[in-house]
Order: sequence, then C-alpha cells, then structure tokens
Amino acid sequence: MNKKILRKKYFFYRNSFSKKEIQKMSYEIFFQLKKNFIWNKKYYHIFLPIRKYNEVETFIIINFLLKKKKYITIPYSNFKQLYIYNCFFDEKTLLKKNKYGIFEPIYKRFIHPYFIDIMFIPLLIFDIKGYRIGYGKGFYDRFVLLCKKNVIKIGLSFFDPINNIGDIHKNDLSLDIGITTNHIYLFNNF
Repeated sequence: MNKKILRKKYFFYRNSFSKKEIQKMSYEIFFQLKKNFIWNKKYYHIFLPIRKYNEVETFIIINFLLKKKKYITIPYSNFKQLYIYNCFFDEKTLLKKNKYGIFEPIYKRFIHPYFIDIMFIPLLIFDIKGYRIGYGKGFYDRFVLLCKKNVIKIGLSFFDPINNIGDIHKNDLSLDIGITTNHIYLFNNF
C-alpha cells in the first residue's frame, strides 16, 4: 500500500483508541524502551505528543530523562518553511499549544541539531525495514540531515510493523530502532 492510504488507515485506527488506552500503551512502549541500551548518551531529542491525534505520551519518557539528568531538546516547527528548530527543554520550560495542537516552548533556547545523540521521531506506523509513515510534510526527513551521521533514530508505535510501505523514495528517513507495546525492532544493521 502507498503512504497516503496507510496514513489514512492508521490515523483512523489510532484515533479509535480511548485516552485511557493511549496512556496504558504509552507506558508499555516506555517499559520496552527501558530495556534498551540507549541511556548512556547525553543529548536526546523527543517530540511532544499531539494529544488530539492520540500520539504516544512522550512526557513519560521525558520525565525519565530528566531524572537521569540528560540534556533534552524538543522540536519547534515552522510551518511556513516546513522546518524544525531544535529547542532545549528542562523542568522550567514553559509550553503552550500552537494552533495545530502541538506543544512548543514559549521561550525558545535553540541548540544545534548536531549535538543530538538519540532522536525520537513521531510516526503513525513503520515497516519491517524501518521506514516510517509520518504526517507527510517531511519535517523530520529534512531535520535528520542536520544531525550527525550516527544519530540513533527511534520510532514509537502502538502498532506492530507492516510488511512494506509501497512508495518509499531515497529521501525518506529510516529508523534504527522501532519500539512497540511488546517488541523492540532493530534496523540498519543496528
């Protein structure tokens, strides 16, 4: 299936979950993630959940990272230029929702994306090769190009991977790790 059909299908599936189910599955993803070996890094970039779209509740992971005294950055999206700015985040960071329902920092402290060691990338679904379907604007496909070559790209999904995304092209970003509620998937010879 192509991205457009898969995007619509999995967006529908995800929106059928209750808030309670989202919270439960987000914790299950976090418990899988905790088994991983990525906690020895320094800089972590993580998306903030768009709750109206039933995204993974990433504040669970953020709180864990804060307790581990890691440096955290979050995206600030420029929708006119389809560009992500990398903003520092800590316990004092004040957030507000923009008109798209996305949390963003009120006072932005930018940090170059080159520092990022681990990047959590939003998605709807990924396939068994590590390719993902996001929302179709290419924000993260472009953003990852600003990072160092060995940045570890992690996708979080409520769904098991599908066999194949039909219309992948050379600029599509692939994940290194995919985390679901019950499994960790490793890609790119990771």
